Amino acid sequence: MASYPCAVFPCDIDAFVGSIRPFQVEDIGSKSWIEQHEVLLKLCQQACIEATTKQEEVVKEQLVVEGKLATLIHELHCVLVWRTEILPRLLKLKDPDATFLLYSVIYHELNVCSLLETILYHRNSCEAVGSDALDLIDYCAGRIGQLIGLLANGYNNCNDDPPSEELLNESISEEVVRMGRGMDFRIGMKCLSISSYLVDGLEKLPLSAAGRLVRTHDFPCLIAEVLHAKPWLQRNRDGLFEKYRNDRWTLAPGDAVLQVTETEAQTWFCLYRLLFNSELMNDYEINAYRQREIGKCVGLLNEQLLDQLPALIPLKQQLCTLQLSSGCTSSTGPSLVLLEELPVVRERILQAAQRTGWSVIVEKQRKIFLDLDEHETTEIAKRIGTAYSTDLLHQYIEQNSSQMPKEPTGEQQTCGNCAAPAKKKCSKCLHTFYCSRDCQLQHWPDHKELCHQLK
Repeated sequence: MASYPCAVFPCDIDAFVGSIRPFQVEDIGSKSWIEQHEVLLKLCQQACIEATTKQEEVVKEQLVVEGKLATLIHELHCVLVWRTEILPRLLKLKDPDATFLLYSVIYHELNVCSLLETILYHRNSCEAVGSDALDLIDYCAGRIGQLIGLLANGYNNCNDDPPSEELLNESISEEVVRMGRGMDFRIGMKCLSISSYLVDGLEKLPLSAAGRLVRTHDFPCLIAEVLHAKPWLQRNRDGLFEKYRNDRWTLAPGDAVLQVTETEAQTWFCLYRLLFNSELMNDYEINAYRQREIGKCVGLLNEQLLDQLPALIPLKQQLCTLQLSSGCTSSTGPSLVLLEELPVVRERILQAAQRTGWSVIVEKQRKIFLDLDEHETTEIAKRIGTAYSTDLLHQYIEQNSSQMPKEPTGEQQTCGNCAAPAKKKCSKCLHTFYCSRDCQLQHWPDHKELCHQLK
C-alpha cells in the first residue's frame, strides 16, 4: 500500500473545512483571522498532495459539500479590498517593524487562489460555485488585467529585485510594495488557469456568467493579449531563457524553451473554448479591433506548439478564417439573458467597511500591524512560521523533481548560496552560513525575508 505525505490528518479535514467563515476587512490580521489563515494553508497543501498523488480528493469534496467555495471567493475580494484601501494608508503612517504579518495577508490571497485552482479543475466544483461565479470572473479579469499591466511596464518576476547593495538600503515600505508585485504576478498566473476551468464548465454556471465573460470583460481579447505577452517566458540576468513552472522559474536550455507549460496550455485552451462556444459567440460582436487582436494569435500557433497540443489545430483554422473575413460580424440571435444577475460579494464588503469607516478600520489595523510589542511579534512569528512549514509537501515534490534544492545534511555547515563549506554566519539572523561576503550579497535577495522573520 502506497504511503503519501499528509498535511492534514483525514479525521481533521471535516473540522478544518467546517471552521472556515467569511471575515470583514477590519478583522484581517486578528487572532481568529490568523487561525483561519493557518487552516487554509494546510488545506491547500493537503489538496495539492491529494491531486498530485491521485488520491481521493477529500478536501475538494468536503469544501463542495459544505458550500465553502463562496467563502473562499469572499476571502479573495476581502484581501484585495484590504490591499487597495487599507495597506497604502498603513504604510503612510510609518514603516512597520516587521513585514511577516503584512506578507502573510498578501500571501493569503495567493493561497486561496491556489486552493481554488486545484478544486475548480473538476466540473462539479464549477457547479458548486453557483452565482458567486460572477464575482470570481470579475476577480480573475481584474487580476489578469493587472498581470498584463505588470508585463507592459517591464516587470520581470526574476529580475524585479534590485541589486543586493540596493536591497540592503531598501525601506520596509518599499519591500512590501516589491513583494506585492511578485504576488500579483503569481496570482495573475493562477487566475489564467481558474478562468480556463470556468469557461470549460460554463454550462454549469449561471446564465449571466456568459455575458460577464464576453460583454463586460471581453475575455477573448484579454486572453489574446496574455498569449502575446507570454508571461511564462523570460530571460534571466545571464541572458538564459527560463520558463515558469510549478510556481517558480526554471532554466529552459536548448529545445526546453519550446516546451509548453501548464499555464500556457490552459490559456490556449481558454481561448479555444471561448471561440468555439456558439452561445458565447452569438452574443459577441467581432469588430475591427477584436478581429485584429484575436486574429494575430495565429502567428503564435507554430508547428512545435501544435505538436504538443494537437487539439488546437481547429483553433488555428478558425483564427485564419477570422483574419480573412472582411468587415464586422454582429452578434446574432437574442441576448443570452433578459434579467442578468450581478456580482455582489465585493460590493457587500465595501458597504460593510464604509459603515464602519475607513479611518476606524485603519486605526484598528494600526494596532495589529504597526504597534505590536516584541512579545506579540514573537508569538505571531512562531505561529505563522509553523503554519508555513511545508516539509511534507516538499518531501513529495523533491521525489518528483530534480529542480528542488536539497537541504544540507550532517554537522558540516554549508554556504547558503553555493553549498561550499562555510564558517561565517549571517550577523542578523544567526542562522544561515556563508563562505564569503560575495556569496552573502548574491544570496541576499532570496534570504532577506527569512532573515527578517528569524531576527
